[in-house]
Amino acid sequence: MIEFHCDSTANVCCPFKKMLKTLYEDGTLSDIALKAGSQSFSVHKNILSARSPVFKAMFTKDMKEKTEKYVDISDISADTLRRLLLYIYTNIVDELQWEDASDLFRAADKYELRDLRAKCSYFLKAKLSSSNACGILVLADMHHDEDLLQAAQDFISQDSEIFYSDAWRNLKE
Repeated sequence: MIEFHCDSTANVCCPFKKMLKTLYEDGTLSDIALKAGSQSFSVHKNILSARSPVFKAMFTKDMKEKTEKYVDISDISADTLRRLLLYIYTNIVDELQWEDASDLFRAADKYELRDLRAKCSYFLKAKLSSSNACGILVLADMHHDEDLLQAAQDFISQDSEIFYSDAWRNLKE
């Protein structure tokens, strides 16, 4: 598990983070459910709104989510939503593989969780390989992450074998 501490006040924040994690896990006083696939997550509008401007708009503007009891999140897997919610409540990112990180990067971008997106970007840069460089290049371009894009381009330019791969051929098409 990767944990990003609150800074020098980590000892003061930890009981608070622990309490928020318990609140999330228990669903105590939750006021809405997020559904992804067949899974449902009981959450708190105020906590989601405090962390994400997208959730805040969803729950405060004249949108159907403001009055509904659940929100269907159809473009994110249940596992990615679980990771996103864990981060929103605790600032903790579970152990990631590169595919999990790219899915979480997309979700963080969608919900404007800039710090999570930056952490995923950092992870993806560290995990660049011949097998995933083309996918990361596309991801970085689609989500306008210039640092990740540059890292992927640099990696690809230094590994000429990629130019003969199926991933590169698919990218060109």
